[in-house]
Amino acid sequence: MSGVKSEVKFLERYVKAFDEAYLRYLKKRKPTLLYEPIRDLLGRGGKRLRPSLCMMSCELFGGDLERALPTAICLELFHNFSLVHDDIQDGSVLRRGKPTLHVKYGIPAALNAGDGLHALAYKALLRNKGVLDLERAWRILEVFTEMSIKLVEGQAMDLEFKKHKKMSERQLIEHLKRKTGALFSASAECGALAGGAAFEKARELGRCWEAIGVAFQIRDDLLNLTGEEEKYGKRIGEDISEGKPTLMLIHCLERCTEEDRKKIFEAMGEYDKRKIGEVIRVFREYGSMEYAERRAREFLERGVRGLKRFKADGVNEEIRESMVRLARYFVEREL
Repeated sequence: MSGVKSEVKFLERYVKAFDEAYLRYLKKRKPTLLYEPIRDLLGRGGKRLRPSLCMMSCELFGGDLERALPTAICLELFHNFSLVHDDIQDGSVLRRGKPTLHVKYGIPAALNAGDGLHALAYKALLRNKGVLDLERAWRILEVFTEMSIKLVEGQAMDLEFKKHKKMSERQLIEHLKRKTGALFSASAECGALAGGAAFEKARELGRCWEAIGVAFQIRDDLLNLTGEEEKYGKRIGEDISEGKPTLMLIHCLERCTEEDRKKIFEAMGEYDKRKIGEVIRVFREYGSMEYAERRAREFLERGVRGLKRFKADGVNEEIRESMVRLARYFVEREL
């Protein structure tokens, strides 16, 4: 991991640019009941992977990262909007190691903060009119809007699974493409557009990062079962109690006995460490966690192969290689 850990330091330049920009964007905004929860959530940090990917993609095609900043801010605000609303729907109690907004501020204030983040995302995107030509600004808006639709479709698939407890692996992968892959894809594609890439090249980069995003989510779901709660920022095994569709769950349900299926379904609902531990044991027994690791690797390698094909004139090869190593780090990370 030592080779890729250096890429986290490489990322600091993008994180710093984003943090300085979004703080200016929220400066002196009122009322407090709206902006205090928003500043609270954004101030907890997070990996800032999506805005960093947006700026990195801009530089990949020779653009200055400042050209991607409005879009980078938009994408991170939108990502956090989705987290606030998902946490309410899932009944999650921790986000980035602290109480979720609806637990800390109440559901009405948290919903309003989520709505505020959604509106502010579009407000940030409007700043492209002063940075980019109209055609590129409009195309970024189109990509962002397509991504927004995919994300709520993915959440609907999540809710449908919780209701009916049925989903094939093919449907699960489609769900992951919408819930996580779409935002990764849009971050890369919009950044490339801001950097001056041809529209088809930008879309091609987006497809690479859709696959990497699926790998990232599979890995993140695995960490929810095997990571340390203090580092992970959510209760370990909470995905099980929330009834979240994950590759491990779907793989196991397709293979386990009725008795084991009953154990899995009984663990969905109230958070119970004993029941969750039993489900994790069942996952291991049927090889579901090993299978998920293997599938995550397959999607990662698919995305990386695509990234390595970017060798044409005008592409910054140093940035491309850093992007490859960064993709590996975020999927292969322990925590």
